[in-house]
Amino acid sequence: MDKYNMIEHFQKFDGEGKSLLPLSFSHLNEFAFYRERWALRRIFGYEFPTSASAIRGQVVESGINMFLNGLPIEEAKEKMLSEYDENCSRINDPKIEDERNNLVPLFELGTKKFQDYAYRWRLIDYQRKVEVQIDDIPFIGYTDFYFEDNHTREDFFIDLKTSKNLPQKISISHAMQQAIYQKATNAKQILWYLKTPTKTKDAEYIAMSLDDYSEPYNICKHIIKVMGNYLKTVDTPDDVRNSLVPNPDNWIWKEPTVLEARKEVWGY
Repeated sequence: MDKYNMIEHFQKFDGEGKSLLPLSFSHLNEFAFYRERWALRRIFGYEFPTSASAIRGQVVESGINMFLNGLPIEEAKEKMLSEYDENCSRINDPKIEDERNNLVPLFELGTKKFQDYAYRWRLIDYQRKVEVQIDDIPFIGYTDFYFEDNHTREDFFIDLKTSKNLPQKISISHAMQQAIYQKATNAKQILWYLKTPTKTKDAEYIAMSLDDYSEPYNICKHIIKVMGNYLKTVDTPDDVRNSLVPNPDNWIWKEPTVLEARKEVWGY
C-alpha cells in the first residue's frame, strides 16, 4: 500500500472530536483483538467508563511517583487513597472497595522495591510523552518511570503493572507495548508486576524484560498494515457497522455501557 494513501485512509474518519491518529498502543491492541469495541470507540465515538482495577494501577503508580519525588511515605499513601476515592466516585463498579483494600499492600511493596535500588538509580521523569513513526504512521505514548543508572550511565524505563496474578511470561500485548516504547526511546524497557494480595498471601513482585524486541515490533507493523487495509475498504460508519459481526458471548460485553453501545450500533 502506498504510504501516502495509507495515511489518507487513517484520516478519513477525522472530525467531530475524533481522530485515528496518532495511534497509541491501546488503539493498536484493541483493533487487533477487540475490533468491535475499537469501532465503537474510534469510529462511532463512544466513551466507556474505566474500572476499579484500572484505577488501582493508575493510583499505585501515582503514589509511588510521589514518594520517589520526595513526599514522605505516609503522605504519599494518603494522597494515593484520596486520588482513588475521587476517581472511583465517577464510576459504578462493585469491586471498588475490594480494590481499595489492595492499594496499600501494592504501594508498600512497590516503594520497597524501588528503595532497594535507590543507591544507584536516579529518577529522571514520570509519564514522559514519547512519539515515534512506524511505517510513516505516527504513534504516541506515555512511559511510566524513566531512570538513569548511576553506575553504568544508561537510561532505562520501568513499566509498572498491577494484576491479580504474576505472569509466567510477558504477554504479547505487553511485549508489543514494550517494543513500541523501545523504538521511541532506544532504551531498555523493564516490566515490574505487582500482584494483589490474597487472604493467604501477601502482595508479590516479579520483574521481566525482553531480550529481543524484533518479533513484537514486527507484529505491531503487521497490525498497522492490516488496519490500513481494513480502513481502505470502509468509507463511512455504516460501512464499518456492516463489516463486523459482534460475538454476543465475548467478555467485552460484560460492561453494561459497552453492551448498550453494541445494541445501539448493531441492534442486538
